[in-house]
Amino acid sequence: MIASIHADSVCRDSFFHTDLFGVGTPLTVHPGPPVAVGMNIDIASIDMVSEVNMDYTLTMYFQQAWRDKRLSYNVIPLNLTLDNRVADQLWVPDTYFLNDKKSFVHGVTVKNRMIRLHPDGTVLYGLRITTTAACMMDLRRYPLDEQNCTLEIESYGYTTDDIEFYWRGDDNAVTGVTKIELPQFSIVDYKLITKKVVFSTGSYPRLSLSFKLKRNIGYFILQTYMPSILITILSWVSFWINYDASAARVALGITTVLTMTTINTHLRETLPKIPYVKAIDMYLMGCFVFVFMALLEYALVNYIFFGRGPQRQKKAAEKAASANSEKMQSTPTSGKLSPKSPM
Repeated sequence: MIASIHADSVCRDSFFHTDLFGVGTPLTVHPGPPVAVGMNIDIASIDMVSEVNMDYTLTMYFQQAWRDKRLSYNVIPLNLTLDNRVADQLWVPDTYFLNDKKSFVHGVTVKNRMIRLHPDGTVLYGLRITTTAACMMDLRRYPLDEQNCTLEIESYGYTTDDIEFYWRGDDNAVTGVTKIELPQFSIVDYKLITKKVVFSTGSYPRLSLSFKLKRNIGYFILQTYMPSILITILSWVSFWINYDASAARVALGITTVLTMTTINTHLRETLPKIPYVKAIDMYLMGCFVFVFMALLEYALVNYIFFGRGPQRQKKAAEKAASANSEKMQSTPTSGKLSPKSPM
């Protein structure tokens, strides 16, 4: 077990001018040859996944490790855990999150960052970060959809000639994924990607952490599917109500139509304004058509029994009866003898 020495009591202004390291160049300058930077992420929580803003919020312990020979020492065979402010006196990678919208390093009770030195010059730099990262979602199958959200890590200024990124520990570089619990999603899988991207200013290293999220259907069964099914069935009750009970049938029809409209409105408020049709839109539109047709059915029944249809039938019957009466009056009575002419 290797012990650690805390350098909190060491003055930051004079610490790196001692004979411990014996360096002559400023330690804030890039070491020179390409530096291999290994990265680890321990995910504390995924706080929110927002379909409206197309992003997610992640809290993590972000660790970077590299070797700087200028910081190697043999005076003491122990690791040095330094005050977090010493990081301002060292060269650190200019790492940033490519797809983040807003990020910050926690600062309670002190700034949550760690610097640990090893005798061979290895530097371990840890940060506790909360970041809100963009995640473009395809909602065509919503709410039966699966989404892929990524966290892109890249060097801002150093090219591949100066720095190289790799996942420290390969597949075990990211931990804490299995213990994450989300209210609407389940993490099906995740994968780590290492690649290089080329811009006009050069080739840059990039690491990607990709989550595959599957939406849980339970919430939507209780909040959307079951109410819409019951309301659709309720609208069919009007078929068993007597056609002359207009107040009951109209009230039931209008109530079910307005309820379906409310469900549609509430759903639209929780989703972004996207140009394509979602699966749940087609389902709710089908329910709305059934409910609306049940209301139109009563209008048709009312027209047949009480509208112009019966009036026209009555007029046609009266006209036919009048015609028959006139015909009977104009026809001579059968069986009567014509009077004889006088002789």
